[in-house]
Amino acid sequence: MTHLWVEKYRPKKVSEVVGNEESVKTFLEWMESWESNKPTKKAVLLYGPAGVGKTSLVLAYGREHGYDIVEVNASDWRNEEKMKSIVGESSHNATLNGSTKKIILVDEVDGIAGREDAGGISALKKIISESRVPIVMVANNPWDQKLAPVRELSLMIEFKRLSKTSITRRLKEICEKEGIEVSDDLLGKIAERSKGDLRSAIMDLQAVAAGKKIVTEDDLKVLGDRDRVREIFEALRIIFYSKSIRGARAALEGLEIDPETLYTWILDNVPIQITELDELAEAYDILAKADIYFARINRLQNWKLMRYAIPLMTGGVVVAKKSAPKGFQKFSFPQKIRLLQKYREEREIRERIALKISSKLHLSSYKANKEMLPYIGFIISYAKKYKSRLAEYFEFTDEEISYLEKIYATVNEREEVEEKKQEEVTTKRMKKKTSKK
Repeated sequence: MTHLWVEKYRPKKVSEVVGNEESVKTFLEWMESWESNKPTKKAVLLYGPAGVGKTSLVLAYGREHGYDIVEVNASDWRNEEKMKSIVGESSHNATLNGSTKKIILVDEVDGIAGREDAGGISALKKIISESRVPIVMVANNPWDQKLAPVRELSLMIEFKRLSKTSITRRLKEICEKEGIEVSDDLLGKIAERSKGDLRSAIMDLQAVAAGKKIVTEDDLKVLGDRDRVREIFEALRIIFYSKSIRGARAALEGLEIDPETLYTWILDNVPIQITELDELAEAYDILAKADIYFARINRLQNWKLMRYAIPLMTGGVVVAKKSAPKGFQKFSFPQKIRLLQKYREEREIRERIALKISSKLHLSSYKANKEMLPYIGFIISYAKKYKSRLAEYFEFTDEEISYLEKIYATVNEREEVEEKKQEEVTTKRMKKKTSKK
């Protein structure tokens, strides 16, 4: 069974957490104050960029010291009623076995600070004041003014980006455990690309090392430049190979595309990643429900419904996919997005051409596009002796000339096909008339 290495090699002990030694030390001292029933602050706020070990530290500490971790994603519970029912009850009640050794982990606490907040901050402030158990909050950016009441009650601990050396060392340990041969130089390049994000570096390593025992310089080419598509592929790996709904939800963290676009990627890749028919049917059924919410969001402009659409399209895949994957399957680029990109690029070229025509002929861009561009394109395509003169006058680039020649050549081909079809129809009719006579 293929596991995501970010989960497989998540620290199981505090000593395995990479980097930020001073921050880790401060957190341990804070937990010791709780152990001695003399907490310096009832809550701690761990903040810093993604992938530097904030959440991993809390989970590792809980596992190592026998704490029950109650995880809450604050961006899902932004109103007072929800905050009290989920976090409030946990801050007072014991666990099922009667123990009070419990840590409340409030992830993405900066998600409470949006416009839709309806008392969530004030409720969280009250919960912290009355809590009988440690409350750990995690945020990328805790400096929103609305979070000020929470910051005042919390011990602030900053986590910084990890050094290249620390990330390289961790990647080397993973390679040794996986039995993969990679040079320190290549690991250093992967670490440097991650820009201090260990999680991203581990995912890159798994991408280049999939199915190999030796990783070479050429294998790094699959990563390309870190761009939006790379980030989407990382998100898809998290969603399709995660063991938990929480893990799948983490795919959206730091992803700079709208959820509906990610939904398109998931939808196109489901039949590749889920091959069991009954599981595939269940996945499509769940994704169909998510699609209904997206339709309602667009129709009603009710963005609060996104809280239902996102869990369905991410966690729903985890719920549906019950069988172990048969090796790592590559992700495909959605056909719909390919077509949209193609037409967008062509539309942009056409708009540039129309602007140049409108500027030279003193027309509106609309008239230039609808009335003049077809004539100029036709002349360039079929009156070759005027091509260079028109290109020079309108200052068309080679790309714009190629576009005009291509679209009008395509029009001509369609006309020729239609003429041939018409000739064939006419010929058949003539043969029928002749046979009747």
